[in-house]
Amino acid sequence: MRSLAPMKYKDKIKHFLLALILTLLIFWLIKNAIIAVLVVLLLGLVKELVDQIRGKNTVKELLLDLLADLLGIGAGIVIIENILK
Repeated sequence: MRSLAPMKYKDKIKHFLLALILTLLIFWLIKNAIIAVLVVLLLGLVKELVDQIRGKNTVKELLLDLLADLLGIGAGIVIIENILK
């Protein structure tokens, strides 16, 4: 079983932060949290599918990337609901 190297953790942090920032940015632009979540989720899914087709990720890495994306989106929603609304 292949372990995730420290560089892979940096990648997950990037996924989390990008999803968080995109969620906040899209919400700021359109003022609709549901659409912001759907757009960021769709972008993350498309990116991961492209990576999978290109053979850049294993299924485990794909799932961890999507988990990091979901956590970033969730953090964005927490900020939107508690600070921005």
